[in-house]
Amino acid sequence: MEPADTAPTFDTLAAVRRLESAGVNRPQAEAHADVIRDSRDGLATKADIARLEEKMATRVDLYRALWMQTGVIVGAVTAVSAIAKPFG
Repeated sequence: MEPADTAPTFDTLAAVRRLESAGVNRPQAEAHADVIRDSRDGLATKADIARLEEKMATRVDLYRALWMQTGVIVGAVTAVSAIAKPFG
């Protein structure tokens, strides 16, 4: 089960008030706040990045184990071939 998204909410009212205090008129301030709120929808949170890093670390460990097993198998086949060659 995926953990809940931990992204903080965006306070559009506070953003509008801040923009207004900087001299932006109300309709433009509201439009800016809406654009900022909407643009946050596809962004990754720190929790998303941590989950991705964990998945990548797990895959790296898996590939490392498979690579080591392949090396052992190739080594064993080479050894058996070297031992069996004189009897061939």
